[in-house]
Amino acid sequence: MPEENIFDDLQKLYFTLDRNFNKLFAACQTDEQRDQLRAAYVNARDNFWEARNLAFQENDPLVKGLTEELRATQKQIAKFLRSLQDIVETLKAITAAVHFSSSLITLGGSR
Repeated sequence: MPEENIFDDLQKLYFTLDRNFNKLFAACQTDEQRDQLRAAYVNARDNFWEARNLAFQENDPLVKGLTEELRATQKQIAKFLRSLQDIVETLKAITAAVHFSSSLITLGGSR
Protein backbone atom coordinates (compact mmCIF):
# COMPACT_ATOMS: atom_id res chain seq x y z
CA MET A 1 0.00 0.00 0.00
CA PRO A 2 2.03 2.98 -1.21
CA GLU A 3 2.03 6.12 0.87
CA GLU A 4 0.26 8.16 -1.82
CA ASN A 5 -2.69 5.77 -1.70
CA ILE A 6 -3.30 6.63 1.93
CA PHE A 7 -3.05 10.31 1.11
CA ASP A 8 -5.41 9.78 -1.85
CA ASP A 9 -7.95 8.17 0.47
CA LEU A 10 -7.77 11.11 2.89
CA GLN A 11 -8.08 13.52 -0.02
CA LYS A 12 -11.05 11.62 -1.43
CA LEU A 13 -12.91 11.83 1.88
CA TYR A 14 -12.38 15.57 2.16
CA PHE A 15 -13.27 16.27 -1.47
CA THR A 16 -16.40 14.10 -1.23
CA LEU A 17 -17.58 16.06 1.79
CA ASP A 18 -16.61 19.35 0.18
CA ARG A 19 -18.47 18.64 -3.08
CA ASN A 20 -21.56 17.35 -1.27
CA PHE A 21 -21.64 19.62 1.77
CA ASN A 22 -24.64 21.70 0.67
CA LYS A 23 -26.61 18.59 -0.28
CA LEU A 24 -25.78 16.94 3.05
CA PHE A 25 -26.51 20.10 5.02
CA ALA A 26 -29.91 20.45 3.37
CA ALA A 27 -30.72 16.83 4.27
CA CYS A 28 -29.94 17.40 7.95
CA GLN A 29 -33.11 17.69 10.00
CA THR A 30 -31.76 19.01 13.28
CA ASP A 31 -29.17 21.48 14.51
CA GLU A 32 -27.31 18.57 16.11
CA GLN A 33 -27.02 16.84 12.72
CA ARG A 34 -25.81 20.06 11.09
CA ASP A 35 -23.22 20.50 13.86
CA GLN A 36 -22.09 16.90 13.41
CA LEU A 37 -21.68 17.46 9.67
CA ARG A 38 -19.75 20.70 10.19
CA ALA A 39 -17.39 19.05 12.67
CA ALA A 40 -16.78 16.08 10.38
CA TYR A 41 -16.11 18.40 7.44
CA VAL A 42 -13.61 20.49 9.40
CA ASN A 43 -11.83 17.38 10.72
CA ALA A 44 -11.67 15.84 7.23
CA ARG A 45 -10.23 19.08 5.84
CA ASP A 46 -7.66 19.35 8.63
CA ASN A 47 -6.67 15.70 8.21
CA PHE A 48 -6.20 16.17 4.47
CA TRP A 49 -3.96 19.21 4.95
CA GLU A 50 -1.95 17.57 7.70
CA ALA A 51 -1.48 14.35 5.71
CA ARG A 52 0.47 16.25 3.08
CA ASN A 53 3.43 16.42 5.47
CA LEU A 54 3.29 12.93 6.93
CA ALA A 55 4.90 9.64 6.03
CA PHE A 56 2.80 6.55 6.57
CA GLN A 57 4.27 3.12 7.29
CA GLU A 58 2.74 1.14 4.45
CA ASN A 59 3.50 -2.25 6.02
CA ASP A 60 2.10 -1.41 9.45
CA PRO A 61 -0.88 -3.74 10.08
CA LEU A 62 -2.73 -1.01 11.96
CA VAL A 63 -2.28 1.43 9.06
CA LYS A 64 -3.46 -1.21 6.61
CA GLY A 65 -6.50 -2.01 8.74
CA LEU A 66 -7.48 1.64 9.19
CA THR A 67 -7.05 2.29 5.48
CA GLU A 68 -9.27 -0.67 4.62
CA GLU A 69 -11.91 0.57 7.09
CA LEU A 70 -11.71 4.06 5.62
CA ARG A 71 -12.16 2.73 2.09
CA ALA A 72 -15.12 0.55 3.08
CA THR A 73 -16.77 3.46 4.85
CA GLN A 74 -16.21 5.71 1.86
CA LYS A 75 -18.08 3.19 -0.27
CA GLN A 76 -20.97 3.39 2.19
CA ILE A 77 -20.90 7.19 2.00
CA ALA A 78 -21.02 7.08 -1.80
CA LYS A 79 -24.03 4.75 -1.61
CA PHE A 80 -25.81 6.99 0.90
CA LEU A 81 -25.10 10.10 -1.20
CA ARG A 82 -26.98 8.62 -4.14
CA SER A 83 -30.29 8.83 -2.31
CA LEU A 84 -29.77 10.54 1.06
CA GLN A 85 -32.81 8.71 2.38
CA ASP A 86 -31.28 8.21 5.82
CA ILE A 87 -29.24 11.20 6.98
CA VAL A 88 -28.63 9.58 10.37
CA GLU A 89 -26.87 6.58 8.80
CA THR A 90 -25.05 8.87 6.36
CA LEU A 91 -23.72 10.98 9.22
CA LYS A 92 -22.67 7.84 11.10
CA ALA A 93 -20.66 6.70 8.08
CA ILE A 94 -19.11 10.15 7.65
CA THR A 95 -18.19 10.30 11.33
CA ALA A 96 -16.63 6.82 11.15
CA ALA A 97 -14.61 7.72 8.05
CA VAL A 98 -13.32 10.89 9.69
CA HIS A 99 -12.41 8.88 12.79
CA PHE A 100 -10.41 6.42 10.67
CA SER A 101 -8.67 9.28 8.86
CA SER A 102 -7.85 10.99 12.18
CA SER A 103 -6.38 7.72 13.43
CA LEU A 104 -4.23 7.48 10.32
CA ILE A 105 -3.01 11.04 10.88
CA THR A 106 -2.08 10.14 14.44
CA LEU A 107 -0.14 7.10 13.25
CA GLY A 108 1.55 9.05 10.47
CA GLY A 109 2.58 11.74 12.93
CA SER A 110 4.00 9.27 15.43
CA ARG A 111 6.41 7.56 13.08
